[in-house]
Amino acid sequence: MYPTVQLAPAPTGTVSLKWDPATQLVSATLDMSGFTPGGAHAMHIHPGTCADQTQPPSVPFADITADGSGVVKQTVESKIKVPKGIPGNSYLNIHLAPMAQLGSPKDVSFTPISCADIPSGSNSAGPVQLTMAPTKHGGTAISGTTDLSYAPSSHQLTVTIKAAGLPPNTVHAAHIHDGSCVQQGAVAYGLPDLKADASGNANETTTVAVSGPPPASGWYLNVHFGSMQQILQDGKPTMLFAPILCGDIHG
Repeated sequence: MYPTVQLAPAPTGTVSLKWDPATQLVSATLDMSGFTPGGAHAMHIHPGTCADQTQPPSVPFADITADGSGVVKQTVESKIKVPKGIPGNSYLNIHLAPMAQLGSPKDVSFTPISCADIPSGSNSAGPVQLTMAPTKHGGTAISGTTDLSYAPSSHQLTVTIKAAGLPPNTVHAAHIHDGSCVQQGAVAYGLPDLKADASGNANETTTVAVSGPPPASGWYLNVHFGSMQQILQDGKPTMLFAPILCGDIHG
């Protein structure tokens, strides 16, 4: 038995907001990881809070785009002028889909995947430093653990995944990948889909044949937004590939 792997919600990271009085544009500098590799996402400032996302966006930004490892280190500008600077009593939201595919607030494409409140009283010119956090479902943060047990005689790895806070009655692809949660790589071993019950809890145990024991580093476990049937199209990730839980495995 190896140490329990804590599965952390994804994506994570920080965003710094600044306002240029000359152009009246707001810029956002992102340092984040845990996105779909190569994926693009719409981003807006909305009035309100992450806990009460009922208002339409007030400040749209250019889409953000992750690199081949799911990392976003990028600066984008608002698509409109903001005469009074960075608005307080608002929040910054990153959505599952890019702007061109966003749809209505009821569409899955609109789903918020990362959010941070912009506090009242923030400097309207910035910089305003935000720590982004995955959006809670029903007010509950997603969390999970993975336990691993390796049998040397049969080269069998037993994997138990427990998760809570998932959207009720949903199905999620899960894999062991090469790389890390910050630098995502190819699938090393596929696992059965993780199925959440009506309370958003999931508990799955499976055994897979592996070439050897878990390495000291270089493996991670990813739980995705969609099921295995939904996360790939023509061999390429769809927007439902988006990681929602991830943990680095240390053998």
